[in-house]
Amino acid sequence: MKAAVLHEVNQPLQIEEVDIASPGPREVLVRTRASGVCHSDLHFVEGLYA
Repeated sequence: MKAAVLHEVNQPLQIEEVDIASPGPREVLVRTRASGVCHSDLHFVEGLYA
């Protein structure tokens, strides 16, 4: 799965391929076609949340 990963404050998010666990009993894996980044997420990138 691709993920936007924050490695360092005030640096761009890096798009990386990450491993995910297989679904367990009574769980499902949902295919996501698109996703967004909310403004609160950008505060973490900018170092405004501790």
